[in-house]
Amino acid sequence: MGAVMPWGRRRRRPAPTPQSETDLLAFELTRVDFQMLTRVIEHARHCLEAESSADPRTLRNASGAELLPLLYARAGAALACGAEGVPMLVREIRHVEAAVVNLETYGGHETVLCEGHTLLERFAALAEHARTGRTVEGILRLPRSTPQAPCG
Repeated sequence: MGAVMPWGRRRRRPAPTPQSETDLLAFELTRVDFQMLTRVIEHARHCLEAESSADPRTLRNASGAELLPLLYARAGAALACGAEGVPMLVREIRHVEAAVVNLETYGGHETVLCEGHTLLERFAALAEHARTGRTVEGILRLPRSTPQAPCG
């Protein structure tokens, strides 16, 4: 509800504004993209845990690990609906950037670091052709590129 005003009336809070279409701009990760992304983030998390004394929340943020639970949920929904890829928001690229920067800083394995840079280049190209997603039961979905039976 709203806050109580000094004279006993309640002030109404404004209704929450719906997400704008730019908030849901997304592209699809292929299976290979998803595997590489998981490897990069997990390696960054491992390197940061070994080399940094920061608190666990900071380590999750700096390694990009907070992105993985979201992507796992989307991957499950995509699989259940027969989608070709896993949706990723354009604004979530920053998590991958953080992982790559921290891999460079904390001496990540060269191969994984190269994969991270490859992903960033690929995501930049994919972001140029991003589509507006929608959330279904709290999980991001992208419209299908080819018509199939509806899901959700």
